[in-house]
Amino acid sequence: MLEKVESRNLEKLKNLFKDIRFYMGNSVLNGMMGEAYTDDISNPKFAILIVKYYCFISGNIQKNDLYELINTRLKKYIIIPSDNLKSIIEEMFEGNVNIFERYSIKKDPSFNIKKLQEYEDKVSKEYCIQEIDSSVAERIRKENLISITDNYEKNGIGYYCTYNGKIIGIASSNIIYKDGIEVNIEVKEEHRRKGIATALASKLILKCLEKNKKISWDANNLWSVSLAEKLGFKYDSTYNVYELI
Repeated sequence: MLEKVESRNLEKLKNLFKDIRFYMGNSVLNGMMGEAYTDDISNPKFAILIVKYYCFISGNIQKNDLYELINTRLKKYIIIPSDNLKSIIEEMFEGNVNIFERYSIKKDPSFNIKKLQEYEDKVSKEYCIQEIDSSVAERIRKENLISITDNYEKNGIGYYCTYNGKIIGIASSNIIYKDGIEVNIEVKEEHRRKGIATALASKLILKCLEKNKKISWDANNLWSVSLAEKLGFKYDSTYNVYELI
């Protein structure tokens, strides 16, 4: 039913993925990460993009074909569909799908450089913030702390925070694009509300600006939206994602 799309043909799928909720799919369309599939590369009416643990679905497909595709090949992914497929998925998998809200953040932030530079100074001196190198990236993966960019020495940008020698916070690139990164942030519960996430994210933004890379932010909760807005981003819209039980 679907054929894998080679890199030279990825451009043909872009019209199906213009909505901001599909922005992370640009990592596939850029040829940087993941895989793409379509019904007909010469005239695509339906396509999917798979990157990390996300699957973006857009276009027109028969209901039975969509059911089979999701049930047999896409069950392990977080599914982000186009509007015309949302109600179909909810109906087909009623009782067997979790529905979560995510929050799109606009891609044209306005940063106050001075403020970003000041945020690290507000963190207690018992915390130490440093740049992630390849050895720390490997440690983050082994300890399963957060999802970060593969081949970190070549493609990764990020910072981590330690407390008594233990990593308690990370702000890092995860999904990557030709001209930028998607931010991923995590701070352990007992160390939150101490300015650590703000400081880590600020350091990451400043490093991206130094490297002339764009920063994309997509939030899975309102706390993340609030942090993004504090740093200079603006909220765009809410959308649903689906995870099969």
